[in-house]
Amino acid sequence: MSRRSRRQTDEAGPDLIPFMNLTTMLIPLLLLGASFVQLGVIDSTLPAIGPDKGCDTSCGDPPLNLAVLITKEGFEVVGADDVLAPEGETEGRRSIDGYDYTELTRTLALVKDEYPDDQMLILTPDSRVPYEVIIGAMDAARQDAASRELFPQVIIAGGHG
Repeated sequence: MSRRSRRQTDEAGPDLIPFMNLTTMLIPLLLLGASFVQLGVIDSTLPAIGPDKGCDTSCGDPPLNLAVLITKEGFEVVGADDVLAPEGETEGRRSIDGYDYTELTRTLALVKDEYPDDQMLILTPDSRVPYEVIIGAMDAARQDAASRELFPQVIIAGGHG
């Protein structure tokens, strides 16, 4: 073999055709796989830690402090006003047996009629309540059947059980 042919063989370098074939096959596959990934985000707020910076008794109307307690038995809507209080009681509290989301939305719509400016709702789930029930309660609190906005600011507080 002559010197000239040996030098041409050494200068040719590695064969890149298999790598280019692999890249050509992987790019469409990766692009196709990326279209199936979907992320779901639930807009919620965590409760603030620290002293209350709101109004004290000199501000006028006391805050509603609307909360929905979620237990194994069902929902309990609690507020600081007599809108939720059954007749003859002073504390605002209304129980809903089972996880009846329609009844929860109806109850919250009644509260919204009395307090149209309130936007916040505190959700307090029991530690044994399934995740799907919490999400269903959040959905029921955000809007009613007529797509009217009820309480868009849902705060999830620590469990009570």
